[in-house]
Amino acid sequence: MCTIQKYKRQYRDKLLQFLEICLPQSGRCFELNGRHKMYKDVSEYFEHFWCLFDGEDMIGTVALKKLDSDKCELKSLYLLEQYHKKGLGRLLLNTAIQEARRNGYGTMYLDTLSSSKRAVHLYEKAGFPWNNSITYALYIAWLVVMIFLFIAPFKRD
Repeated sequence: MCTIQKYKRQYRDKLLQFLEICLPQSGRCFELNGRHKMYKDVSEYFEHFWCLFDGEDMIGTVALKKLDSDKCELKSLYLLEQYHKKGLGRLLLNTAIQEARRNGYGTMYLDTLSSSKRAVHLYEKAGFPWNNSITYALYIAWLVVMIFLFIAPFKRD
């Protein structure tokens, strides 16, 4: 049985172990002292952060980062490969979308690696339109990868 938990400081070691496994599964290198330094202090960087557990094992994450009073960014949507195609990515995404709506955000931004076809498909199914003319972000390592930016307008009740 899988459960979503709000991040707690006691999850830090499990989170770092999870990222060391999960990021390479999608072709990324985990760089805790570089581009992934935000995971050293999750509560400082993210407004909301959730962990998905299968029993005691962390198998997924998702987060929100506040940009301003009306805008937030979906961050850290990761899921171990063996849990793909079970609706768990959508569960994580819906958790973040619902929290963004509860917090009154009108727009949610996200980025994903262009090679991440599963992620693009998940976001499109959730109603995020793809717009490659809005922005491209550069990830600098030995390879620069273009990022797709999705925007999802929320209806306000």
